[in-house]
Amino acid sequence: MFKQYNQNQLQLLPPNLSDMIAEDHLARLINHAVDGMDLSFIEQTYSPDGQHAYPPQMLLKILAYGYASGVRSSRKLADRLQEDIVCMWLAGRLTPDFRTIADFRKDKLGDFKKVFEQVLGVCFQIGLARVGKVAVDGTKIRASASKNKAVYRVNLARRKELIQQKVEEIIREAEKLDEEEDRLYGSSTPHRTGKKFTKEEIVKALKKVQQERAKLEKKQRVLKARKQDIKKKEGLMRRDRNSFVSSDPDATVMMMKEGYIAPGYNVQLATEHQVIFGYGVSSDRNDTKLLKPTVEEVKERTGRKPETISSDSGYGTKKNYRYLKKERIAPYIPYPSYEQERILKNKGLFTPPKQPDRELEKYKFRQRLRLQSEEGKLMMKRRREDVEPVIGNLKRNLGFRRFSLRGKRKCELELGLFSVAHNLIKIRNWVRKLAEWDDGRKKGIELGIVLGYRTA
Repeated sequence: MFKQYNQNQLQLLPPNLSDMIAEDHLARLINHAVDGMDLSFIEQTYSPDGQHAYPPQMLLKILAYGYASGVRSSRKLADRLQEDIVCMWLAGRLTPDFRTIADFRKDKLGDFKKVFEQVLGVCFQIGLARVGKVAVDGTKIRASASKNKAVYRVNLARRKELIQQKVEEIIREAEKLDEEEDRLYGSSTPHRTGKKFTKEEIVKALKKVQQERAKLEKKQRVLKARKQDIKKKEGLMRRDRNSFVSSDPDATVMMMKEGYIAPGYNVQLATEHQVIFGYGVSSDRNDTKLLKPTVEEVKERTGRKPETISSDSGYGTKKNYRYLKKERIAPYIPYPSYEQERILKNKGLFTPPKQPDRELEKYKFRQRLRLQSEEGKLMMKRRREDVEPVIGNLKRNLGFRRFSLRGKRKCELELGLFSVAHNLIKIRNWVRKLAEWDDGRKKGIELGIVLGYRTA
């Protein structure tokens, strides 16, 4: 009735872990991709002295697979190396502890964008993307810090004002002590004070004055230290922010997409056909200033310049339009009041500004022509089907809703690991389609054989 069930069944030969993994498993692509990478920039960070280190290829495979499967914790990855067949195969049954994995991620992947560029190179070789019509968007990702540790500029200003008031009080008290001391030191003659002081009374009174002066000096030192602390915090906050978090000074308190306020970062992504071309992490809450760095990032990572840029109205500023015009990149970016003006014009209620900015009005006129054309409508629809699903995949499927590392540099590394994982998933899906279409690209055939979609 039932199949034979024996947990203690012995095997004549030890099993091959590779035979227990699906032919088109993502781990096979990760294994093949990392083996073909130039990791000399990582290898040169190791010293030839001391105990032999774990191979960087192996550790990178474990991290890439972990982020692709939504596992980021170094402790959980260390557990997977003894429990998960896929991780055991990728690691060659090596079992580095969680500190080794965490230190490798923290200390050895400083130039991780070189790994990202090599994955992008594979995307170009199989025809998955070409850097033509690029879509840009941003999303807020919560930082690994508590909102209870947030420091706000307005609170620092209030504290400075209170400190200044206390300093002024100390100055007034010090002036009173000076007057009292002058009265005691000045003369003990009756015509000066109305009373003749004895030597013992003067000594006793002066001692009391000195004690009060010492208390005031101590208060002044404490207030000076607090003032320096506020100045230091204002330096960490910089002029372009209104808040920061003491446990992660690079994080800013901002409104999350889910509708609550928390410390976080503004993550920027540039994509085409849902392939990530460039990524960045910013402490700025607004997207306005982040278009140029994102486009420059795409140019640096791919070595190519986009033909068009599409984004939402958060990037529609005169400065951004001017930059794209200089770069000869066609923008499909509505300005902030685009939808409202369009509705008012349809109802005949729109009134033009009395003192318009001529340069800005010229850019707005061009955007209206572009966006209202058939091509413009297709571009905006394509943007919604391009970059927004990428953000959804990162947040929902890969579980990227909060950084696990602290500091802008480390958070950018973590975003890079997620970007590489996302692109590898897109590569696997595209290779399957190439096999169905019997496409003749050499790299596509090679990866198709690795994933079992083609015969060798």
